Amino acid sequence: MNNRPPPVPTAKERWEAIGVAATVSAPAYHLFLGDVRSVLAALPPSSIDTCLTSPPYWSVRDYGHPDQMGLEDELNEYVSGMVRVFQEVRRVLTDRGTAWLNIGDCYYHGAGTVDGKPPATGWKRNKQLCLVPFRLAIALQEDGWWVRNAVVWHKPNAMPASVRDRLTNAWEPVFLLAKAERYHFDLDAVRVPHQTDDGNERRRAERGRADGKAKGNDDLRRWLNSPRHRATIDGLREVRRRPNVPDCVELAAYLRKAAGRKGVDIYWVAEQLGLPYERTRHYFRTDRMGSRLPPEDVWERLKELLDLDTEYDDAMSVEVGDNVFRNHPNGRNPGDVQSVTLSGSSQEHFATMPMGLADWALKATLPAGGICLDPFMGSGTTGIAALRAGGRFVGVDVREDFLTHFVRWARSGGRRERNGKPGPPQPALFDAG
Repeated sequence: MNNRPPPVPTAKERWEAIGVAATVSAPAYHLFLGDVRSVLAALPPSSIDTCLTSPPYWSVRDYGHPDQMGLEDELNEYVSGMVRVFQEVRRVLTDRGTAWLNIGDCYYHGAGTVDGKPPATGWKRNKQLCLVPFRLAIALQEDGWWVRNAVVWHKPNAMPASVRDRLTNAWEPVFLLAKAERYHFDLDAVRVPHQTDDGNERRRAERGRADGKAKGNDDLRRWLNSPRHRATIDGLREVRRRPNVPDCVELAAYLRKAAGRKGVDIYWVAEQLGLPYERTRHYFRTDRMGSRLPPEDVWERLKELLDLDTEYDDAMSVEVGDNVFRNHPNGRNPGDVQSVTLSGSSQEHFATMPMGLADWALKATLPAGGICLDPFMGSGTTGIAALRAGGRFVGVDVREDFLTHFVRWARSGGRRERNGKPGPPQPALFDAG
């Protein structure tokens, strides 16, 4: 009897399976005209690498189509509908897939009154910020998604508000969602330059005194208590580090198997180590919350007690160096605030995502040659960014003119129309069909 799992489809096989029912197909894109729920339901599972989308915002725009989303009478209906869409998005993502979700907010209006006054309780009151993005994000989290980031898209050129009793809305959230706990994310692709260099940090450390300039000053020490400042306070010191340590859960599973083979339990191991049981058991815990890596000396004892092989010797090896703070060679983590100016569109699309934001997001989550989905493609910003990044694009929309606009752009060799006129020529990105 053959119990082997079915072979994983190749990238070519996934791409061909996606395009079977496409409205428009080309070597680098498949476009679908129709209701997003029925289109996604027909796509093969585990076929998409990442998703980047900005759905129609609730109660903001009428796109003039009976199958559109965003005009539901109640916010909970809108949220429920989006959760169902993203259930299909999760199904078509690979196991390491991700989804970027940009969605805007609005203010509630049209609420009734009680004796001529707003209701005393409940959020449905005029002038209330509806918190649509966050209600949806929590609903998606409850439905099984991992919410990994709520990125602030800051709009330096946001439209000023004429109101006098609140601030202008100058940002929108962009949520990073993951299908599973482990997923593809290329941080190095979005790193930004450091503001200081390693040479400056070494000079600061060498000027530090061994007795510490904050000695006896607890307030100052707490304020400076970071890896960067500790070298300045303490002076140049020798430190030992393990730069290639494995995942703590992975190592804990390895230690549990080794203990099982030897026929011993954690109580016995703790006794042999001379450590409390409560501390020792963390080295054997396979849950993310409680698992810990054993210190250098404990690891050496565990190797002897459990007759461990050499599988993790390199990963647990120790390097001797100094305590100078070192910048990452590829730059620093950019953080979760991105300032990207709003961009215009020649198409009738209310909430056009700026190209800069789409480019930035896909650098992190679109693998080389991968497939990107936008279930609400609109004017096609996500598709353009995906193709520019060397990937392939799957777009869905209920309006034929949006698909036509994207195909025209693709067949022009990468010229984006603005105000009805062709944009400047761009280098050819692919052979469009």
